[in-house]
Amino acid sequence: MSRMELQHAFEQGAATTRFERAPLWQAYPQSAQLMTHSLSADPVFDWGNLADLIANGDRSLIEVREDTPAGRFKVRRDLPTDLRSLVAELAGARRWIMLRELDRWPQFAPLVSDILAAIEPVVQLRTGPVLRPTAFLFVSSPGLVTPLHFDPEFNILFQIAGSKRFTLLPEEAGLPSQADNERYHRCGDNLLEWSPHMADQAMHCDLVPGAALYAPFKVPHTVRVGDGPSISLSVTWRSRDSLMQDDAWAMNGMLARCGMRAPPPGERPWLRAGVLRALRRARIA
Repeated sequence: MSRMELQHAFEQGAATTRFERAPLWQAYPQSAQLMTHSLSADPVFDWGNLADLIANGDRSLIEVREDTPAGRFKVRRDLPTDLRSLVAELAGARRWIMLRELDRWPQFAPLVSDILAAIEPVVQLRTGPVLRPTAFLFVSSPGLVTPLHFDPEFNILFQIAGSKRFTLLPEEAGLPSQADNERYHRCGDNLLEWSPHMADQAMHCDLVPGAALYAPFKVPHTVRVGDGPSISLSVTWRSRDSLMQDDAWAMNGMLARCGMRAPPPGERPWLRAGVLRALRRARIA
């Protein structure tokens, strides 16, 4: 589609989409941006309905983490027979419940499809096709803090119930560093170390029901849940360039294991990404 056709598609759909897309059009892909939405009124997010849905869901798509004396953000393995209790006890617990791959949940798939269709004209124009889209639901206890980290996706977080403070760090903070990127693409560790001086650089976004936040690719962030239980819907996607950056950083890691240091991929990661893909095809990497 041409730029004019994409703009027309965006404008034609503006009246029917369930979230405010104009700010995304202005901000994507570089800048974080607050938006509004009307998803909270969907009956699927009623607390009782949600507890039943989780109780009857595919457990391979459900992850539960808790803050315990043994450590923070630990995966819980001993799940109860009836998962409704995990939701009912949220207010008195320190628990995250994550539902993965919402497109595989019949109750959520139409909603995710609508959101992806709404953002497609924006994404297509700026970064090309929407690649590897997926969605998650986060159900959280009050007061929980998700540690500082980065995600290798573009992301829109829709706050459905309760509140969250989403704190982002600007590019000037220097995170993720080269070492952070290489570690992530070596072993999957995306956690970052918080330093007190970062508070002066941070951007704080307070999300209540009806608010949404677009977070750019790999932007460092930490999240604190408010005084009540929270429900948030996260829709993420990749671009061709972001996938090439993944491969370029993975190539850096390979070189580092051989005792060679390579500079960051920068804005043109294609050469290193191409070398890694060739090695994979040859079954060397």
